[in-house]
Amino acid sequence: MFLLVTFGSISNPKKMKRTFALLALISCSTILFSCGGKKNDPTPEPPAAGSSWKLGNYTYTRGASSQGSSGGLAGVVVTTSGDGGNHGVYSGSALDAYFIAALGAGKYTLTSTTVMSANTGTRYMALTCVVGTAVTTGAVSYAATATSGGTADVTVDASGKYHVNISTPVTLVKTAVTGGGIPGAPDTYSLTVKDAY
Repeated sequence: MFLLVTFGSISNPKKMKRTFALLALISCSTILFSCGGKKNDPTPEPPAAGSSWKLGNYTYTRGASSQGSSGGLAGVVVTTSGDGGNHGVYSGSALDAYFIAALGAGKYTLTSTTVMSANTGTRYMALTCVVGTAVTTGAVSYAATATSGGTADVTVDASGKYHVNISTPVTLVKTAVTGGGIPGAPDTYSLTVKDAY
């Protein structure tokens, strides 16, 4: 489910900080609503061929997604469906990418939301990957940081949808634990993304 929220002008740093706090809250709600879904949930759209992401040794296939832009920010949220890759406690994942909509297609440097909000004229992307969303035991969130480095390529298709690709692995850092988390989950993971949209 995608929630379109009006965030306000990106030229105001205080509003940008509130924007990113709200985005973090939306990402956390993705975890809560994804964990232990009811069996009578509507059938999600079928996975798009080739649309996937890999966190460490775990590969996740796109099951559903949403995207849009508001208040100067563009966002792409991609989630798994069903057993979420059948990776035990690592089953299920959600990938969230946010960037400044006005900067359009191009190569974006991964960084923290704080750095992105302070540099609205630079192609920076805030990215989070949550794992463990298909189980009820807990989930762990990994995110790009101010020192992550690495890049993501953003393209726009004929229907106006954003596509995100990360071909060279980038390092994400554990930033949040939900429920019981995942025992033994490492502090960092490498991530690659193939055509998330």
